[in-house]
Order: sequence, then structure tokens, then C-alpha cells
Amino acid sequence: MGMPKGRFFGRICNMKKYIPITEQPYCCVPACIQMLLLRRKLPLKSQEEIGHDLGLIVPQKYRALFRKVRTGKKPKSGWGTQTGKWIYSVNNFFKKSKINLKEEFFFLTKPKEIKEFLKENLAKKDIIACFNYQRLYNKAGDATGHVSIIESIEENYLTLIDPVYDVPKYRRVSLKKLAEAIQLHGKEKRAGFWVIS
Repeated sequence: MGMPKGRFFGRICNMKKYIPITEQPYCCVPACIQMLLLRRKLPLKSQEEIGHDLGLIVPQKYRALFRKVRTGKKPKSGWGTQTGKWIYSVNNFFKKSKINLKEEFFFLTKPKEIKEFLKENLAKKDIIACFNYQRLYNKAGDATGHVSIIESIEENYLTLIDPVYDVPKYRRVSLKKLAEAIQLHGKEKRAGFWVIS
């Protein structure tokens, strides 16, 4: 049997080969952190542990699904982690966990600059994209923030690994739609790119 040929095979060969992980409710950030720790062959923690360190807060009705979790008033940034606060930041999580990684935040909203940025950084670094879920995927409902790991870029399209339980793990999105979804979610909610190196 011969090797597959064509653009699809080329795209697969360039992938970093993250192992997709499905998130617990409101744990998209912890799931993405698990994926990058796994790829780097670093010790794993549970989504609950990572989430707690990142300030995870969930609606009261989901409390029973966790052993240790915060509930209360919905934060401005929405349910889930509170990585915009230093005490719950990704960098503070790495520091407390003695993981020799750092996160840098970039707010980019123009497709061309995003494309150049990703071409420059994606080969050597892990990149998590934070965006408005409804805008990116044309869904109705309240605006919610979401994150996914960027797997690859090809022309004006990205392949994201989405930890949501009921969607395909590999999702192809246009740079234009991602830029719109980042702009809508906003810098103050940490929309943009979280670069891990």
C-alpha cells in the first residue's frame, strides 16, 4: 500500500500531533493545558486541579460534578477559569506546579498579522487561541469565551483542537472568522493568543 498523497497528507505530516482531550464542564483551559503538557511529556494534573489553580468557577448546578470547585456570582469574563487575574494566571500555575514554561499574551485582530505571527511562532511554541465561541462557529445564544489549541495553519485557515465534548476535535476555521471572534470577545477578557514556551 502506497503513502497517501496530496495536500491533506502534507497537512497531517506538519501537525504537532497533540492528543485531543475532552473537557469537563467549563474546563476548556485546563483541557488545553493538559494537551500541551502531554505533548511536551511533562507530568499531568487533572482538569480539576488545573482548574482550581486557575480560579475555576462554575454555576451552582454543576457543583456536584467536581470534588473541589468554586461557585458564586458569574464573573465578568464568564463561567470557567479566571486567568486574567495574576493569582489565577497560567504563569502562576506553572510557577506553583514547578513547570518550566511561561505564557505570553498577544491580542491580534487582523488576519494578515495573525497569519504572520502564527507562521513565526507555531513551529516552536504551543499556542492557545481565546475567542468568542458563538461568533467563530455561527451559534446562537449568549456570548461565551472559549479556548482551543492551534494545531496547524495552511493558507488562510487554521486547524484548532477543540476540547468541547460534542464537536469534532479537529476544526478548520478561517483566519478572518477567528479575527472577528477575538475582536468581539475583547482584550480585557484575554481574547487573542496565549503563547507557551
